[in-house]
Amino acid sequence: MSVMKKTMVNLFLFVAGASLLFACAAPKTVPTFTPQNLSPMVQSGEYISKVDHFVVIVDKSGSMGHMYKGEEKLNTAKRLAARMNHTIPDLNLTGALRIFGRTAILDNELTKLFWGPAPYSKGALDNALNQIGFSAGDSPLNEAFDATAQDFKASHGNIAVIVFTDANKDFMNYDAVKKSAADLKAAYGNRLCIYTVQIGDNPEGRQLLEQVAGIGQCGAFTTGDQIASSDGMAGFVKKIFLKKAPPKPAPEPAVKKMVIPDSDGDGVPDNLDKCPGTPKGAKVNRDGCWVLEHVLFDFDKYNIKPRFFYLLDEAATVFKMNPDLKVKIEGHTDNVGTAEYNQELSLKRANAVMAYFCKKGIARDRLSIKGYGFTRPVAPNDTKEGRALNRRVELTPVP
Repeated sequence: MSVMKKTMVNLFLFVAGASLLFACAAPKTVPTFTPQNLSPMVQSGEYISKVDHFVVIVDKSGSMGHMYKGEEKLNTAKRLAARMNHTIPDLNLTGALRIFGRTAILDNELTKLFWGPAPYSKGALDNALNQIGFSAGDSPLNEAFDATAQDFKASHGNIAVIVFTDANKDFMNYDAVKKSAADLKAAYGNRLCIYTVQIGDNPEGRQLLEQVAGIGQCGAFTTGDQIASSDGMAGFVKKIFLKKAPPKPAPEPAVKKMVIPDSDGDGVPDNLDKCPGTPKGAKVNRDGCWVLEHVLFDFDKYNIKPRFFYLLDEAATVFKMNPDLKVKIEGHTDNVGTAEYNQELSLKRANAVMAYFCKKGIARDRLSIKGYGFTRPVAPNDTKEGRALNRRVELTPVP
């Protein structure tokens, strides 16, 4: 048999054997995943968003084509990123997807923005993840960090950087990655946190990714295995995107309205009432005193003007509403003239009112009179108007 024929036979046997091997290998069974619904936690006000922007960075370098637990690591990364996408609650976010590695067969580009930054939607991120193809090339995570620093240059608010990678040392420059992570953190300060997810179980890769998350100061490291379950992914998403809402301020203590009693019900509270015990139906002034308001007398007169009769009639009605009521009728004057003269005039005014009440059927023994002259003015006597107000009669209930 010629060399060429032997070569062709060997090649055939290799291909046939490989085909048989892959045909017999059981396909990777991916456990069913049901994302937890975190939106009610936000809608209830228990949690609020802690970020405004996020970027998912996926490693598609050659090492991500290696198998881990029966699945290509790149497929694991895409699956976990999709699960995260469907667990993120309804928030007002800007999102982006960036890849690193060989971005295309005939392209030397080391990192590429696959989607965003754009208003976040689950459908848009799903579509972008599905477009990530083969794994090839080195693993320049540092280039992805450098490009991310430019992606969000015009942004305001907090940024979460989420990296899915195996961090294989044979493909990745660890020192360059740490430097670029530090530069990215320096560019955004407390606004930016880095979250790293290791696909696989390489100890050196784990150590690097823990260091990178530490450089971010406010992020965290985890493994793909830890976030594969619904509970694990929900905890991961909460850590990145949510924080407890601050406690609502305690309501202002109700101001207890101090109720000041008005024992006689005349509309003037007891602490301001200078004439307690007002009879039912009586009209009082601002001091709570039963005054024949507007029943005023002309200067040096004590006769009641007819236009004031209706006011006296109202007062007579009060007597009838309160059968046990006894009243002292108090006469007053302005300060024109002597004290003796005004004392006598004030008595005459009180007497005139008493006579009117008696004519209206009020028993004499329910009435008494008192004259105060000009000793109790209710207005200044230095004006014409003030003197007119002082020429008056007041009614005071007596026991």
